Amino acid sequence: MKRISLILFLCLGFGTLFAQESVKLQNAGNDALNAKDFATALVNYEKAMAVWGTAPQDSVMFYNCGYCAIQVKDYDKAIKYYNLAATHNYKAADASFKIALIYKFQKNNEAYLKAINEGMAKYPENANFKGELSKNFLLEGVGHYNGGNALLKGAVDKINAKKYKDANDPGYKAEITKAKKEFTDAIPLFDKAIELNPADTKAQELKAACEKQVKAL
Repeated sequence: MKRISLILFLCLGFGTLFAQESVKLQNAGNDALNAKDFATALVNYEKAMAVWGTAPQDSVMFYNCGYCAIQVKDYDKAIKYYNLAATHNYKAADASFKIALIYKFQKNNEAYLKAINEGMAKYPENANFKGELSKNFLLEGVGHYNGGNALLKGAVDKINAKKYKDANDPGYKAEITKAKKEFTDAIPLFDKAIELNPADTKAQELKAACEKQVKAL
């Protein structure tokens, strides 16, 4: 019985020592973070995690690790820690949005769009996700708008260059049809951008321009 008690005492003692060491390392990480020594802060935070043991995990430290990892350009590690922060419900929307921006920076468009759409579904009123998704719809709409203008200009230039006889030329009509489709496809994208950001005057102007072209063609 005495042997069991001794073992339990030693285990509790080691647990206390590990907890104290973890807090010490975490505080060292906080000091380094405040001093903007992000590499040192990240090292200390990760050492603190290594000796956590059974102590409750610190979600704030996860978030701080994500921030420090971005500063030292370790983006995979930043994604890992922001995911942990979000999983533990510490600044979950902000952490999720930062993950999306990392994917965007890395030009991983598939992962970026997935993260933005998932974030929008989970945090539908979050201004960051709404703003980012609105910009995406705007840019996609602009692509169609510019495509329509390029087709329209090309068709007119070919008439002027006598490559098409006149506006009744089948080739000209075909290009005009394509241009009209581009303008038509742009309109619902601008609608989505405006729905997410009603103050987006650029989307409103471009939508009106597309509607004007659709009616004219």
